[in-house]
Amino acid sequence: MSRASKAATTLRCEERGFTLIELLIAAAVGLVVVGGALTMFIGAVRSEPRAASKVAAIQQARFTVDRITRELRQGIEVKPQTASSNQLAIVTYVKQATCGGAAASTSIPCEVTYACAAGKCTRLVAPPNGIPPGPAVQVASGLASDDVFTYLPVGSPEPTYVGVSLSFTSEGQPVTLTDGVALRNPSEES
Repeated sequence: MSRASKAATTLRCEERGFTLIELLIAAAVGLVVVGGALTMFIGAVRSEPRAASKVAAIQQARFTVDRITRELRQGIEVKPQTASSNQLAIVTYVKQATCGGAAASTSIPCEVTYACAAGKCTRLVAPPNGIPPGPAVQVASGLASDDVFTYLPVGSPEPTYVGVSLSFTSEGQPVTLTDGVALRNPSEES
């Protein structure tokens, strides 16, 4: 038995643990790490609505610019009497059964007018023969400037280039999406 009691005494002497000071320091370091991670998480959660708002505004502007440039590329003519920095009227092909009507699988020529005022852009579809159009549909809002369209050459009754630039402010930061289309010249086409 003396041998067993000697082994038990040796084991008790060799057992080591953490001191109270070591445990307190480890707890303090752990709290600092968890506090830092929690602060970063709360900051990310609070900024998410702002980021989502900015992404939505950029997505809306991107969709609108793409739609306008696509319709310009498919266009037959730009109406020169409405060529201003806040308005664009074109005769182009739209996938509708009637101008301003329901969607269809084939395209027909219609007069499409984009008008930008008071921080909003609207799209109006009408038959090209002067019949009154249907209701205007808002395609963009929150614009910082109503000057959306540029025509080159400047002052020409038949522009060869139409630029589209949507500018808005999101969370105090300016955002501008720009694109343009070189128009076909019908007199030179054969």
